[in-house]
Amino acid sequence: QDVDRMARQVQQLLLLAEASEPRNYRMEEVSAQAALAEVCDYMARVAERSGVYITHSADTGTSTGTHGHQALLCWQADRGALFTLLKNLLENAIQHAPAKTCVSVEIHAQTVTVRDHGPGVDAAQIPLMFERFWRGAHRRDHGAGLGLSICQEIALAHGWHLSAERAEP
Repeated sequence: QDVDRMARQVQQLLLLAEASEPRNYRMEEVSAQAALAEVCDYMARVAERSGVYITHSADTGTSTGTHGHQALLCWQADRGALFTLLKNLLENAIQHAPAKTCVSVEIHAQTVTVRDHGPGVDAAQIPLMFERFWRGAHRRDHGAGLGLSICQEIALAHGWHLSAERAEP
């Protein structure tokens, strides 16, 4: 168990170092819907083991295309980095969601919203969530506290902004 934890921590440190270097990104047009579906499929087993289910939707903000199909929403992004960003956000939400609840991911033209129904973070701690090695008091024994820092680096490299807020209920 200790070896697994150390291996994950080393992997996270390498991802953080890689995400911090803008020259590591290869920007291309990426389908937001396809990226979301891929990540949700990938994380389905993790959610299942936690007793949580995932819902996801994409609203392009445009009308449907020909034959009634929803128009594709494409972003300029590094495909692998976008996968890592969405995976880390979803993994974080799953870890904090109580069993038998839903984690939802919604993509709109300019935003991604990930929501769980966990205990939340105290308002004073929200600004700390994206700092390296920060973990909430109830999560001290899990993870390295790097997942959201990696997300922050990826977002900055793309010119995006991450934020967290308590949503009531």
